[in-house]
Amino acid sequence: MDVVKTMFATAEYRRGLISNTFAASPRRGQVLAAKAIVIAAVSFTAGLVAAVIAILLGSYVLRANGNYVLPANLLTVARMAAGTAGMLAVAAVLALALGAMLRRSAIAVTVVIAAIILPYLVAVTNLLSPGADNWLMRLVPAAGFAIQQTIPNYPQVSNTCTVAGGCYPLAPWAGFAVLCAWAAAALGLALVLLRRRDA
Repeated sequence: MDVVKTMFATAEYRRGLISNTFAASPRRGQVLAAKAIVIAAVSFTAGLVAAVIAILLGSYVLRANGNYVLPANLLTVARMAAGTAGMLAVAAVLALALGAMLRRSAIAVTVVIAAIILPYLVAVTNLLSPGADNWLMRLVPAAGFAIQQTIPNYPQVSNTCTVAGGCYPLAPWAGFAVLCAWAAAALGLALVLLRRRDA
């Protein structure tokens, strides 16, 4: 999915069609904003449908096989489904911005994966100490995965909150805000570079 999002920004550069786009719409900021709106809307819609299906089907399969599923109220499930869709939409905007900045699909895809997927995998596999994992998941775009948390994090409980255990160091909306901040910064930098560079 990250590949598709990044290609949305880099395909015109690769084929040399970006000059046609800017000739038709010389306001480069509007072009970037339009692309961001389209990719975010498509990603949110597809993500919401996929999240709802995954939650319903996953719960059914787990229960049918005798697994215990921790109870979650309807608001938590709705936040998880809509939050996952929102996370995918914001990640799409981040990928678009990186694609617009770097103009090369392979490099942009690598940077997106390194920024979002790699830190999450490092945290889940416990390659670092729990403290280092927690700091990593507070600072990188992968903090957005916290929106999927359904397990409450109680500071008075003595067990360690780890990403591998489904517990994130930031509250769901705080983690989502970190991802949004990264996407906004990348989009702002992409806009500056888009206005300064030749097509």
